[in-house]
Amino acid sequence: MKRLSWKKQIKRRWKQWRRTVWACTIFGSACLLAGLGILFSRHMQTMLSQPLATTVMADVDTEEPSHTSPAEVHSSQVQVLQSIRASGISRKTHLLTTYVCGTETLSLGTLSSQQLESLLKQHPDWKGRLNSRGEVWLERKVEDLSELCKQHAYMGISMDGQLTLFEGPPKKEKVIRTFFQLDVGSMETALPEGVYEQLQQGIRVQDMNEYNSVISTFGDFAVERTQRVLKQQY
Repeated sequence: MKRLSWKKQIKRRWKQWRRTVWACTIFGSACLLAGLGILFSRHMQTMLSQPLATTVMADVDTEEPSHTSPAEVHSSQVQVLQSIRASGISRKTHLLTTYVCGTETLSLGTLSSQQLESLLKQHPDWKGRLNSRGEVWLERKVEDLSELCKQHAYMGISMDGQLTLFEGPPKKEKVIRTFFQLDVGSMETALPEGVYEQLQQGIRVQDMNEYNSVISTFGDFAVERTQRVLKQQY
C-alpha cells in the first residue's frame, strides 16, 4: 500500500511540474512576441519619420535675397562645425536645395558628428545650421530649374500686367513668382503677330536657356525700361 501511495505522489508531482513548465514556456513566449512587436513598431515609426525627397515649385517671395559676404558664410560654417564637433552626437540631417525655380528637401538620415564634419568640408559652398530640435539643415543653391519646374513651369502675364512664372498654364493662376510690370501697349504694337497672345496663354519653359530667353525678350517691354527709352528720345 505504501508503495502504491508513493507512486501516486510521484505521478502527481510530475503532472504539477509539467504544468508549471508549460505555463512558464507560454508566458515567456508571450513576452518575447510582445517585445518583438514593440521593436517592430518603433522601427516602422523611425522609417516613416524619414521622408523621401520633397519638391516644391512655389517661390512667391520676390524680394531680393540677402547678400552674405564670404567672410560671414565662413564664420557661420565654423560655428556650426564647432557645435557639431563639441557635441559628438549623431543628428538627423536634411538637405535643402534652392533652385532658380523651386526647392527640394531631402532627408539624409541620421549622421554622426564625423560624417557631418566631413560632408561640410567636402561642400564648402553649403550653408549649415542647427534648428531648435538639434537637427542639421544643410542648404545649397543650384542655378537651374527643379525637375518639377521643368515639367510644369509656364511664363505668362498676370491679371495686373506683370511677367509671371506660373505652375501650369496662366489660366490656373498658380503663381510661382513675378518679375516686372510690362508695357502692354508697346508689346501689342511692336511684337510679331501672335506673340502677345502666346504669352497670355503661357509659354512653356523647360530649361534655363528657355527661362532666360523669355525674360530677356520681354525685358525690353518692362515699364521702367520703356520709360527710360522715351525720356532719351524726348
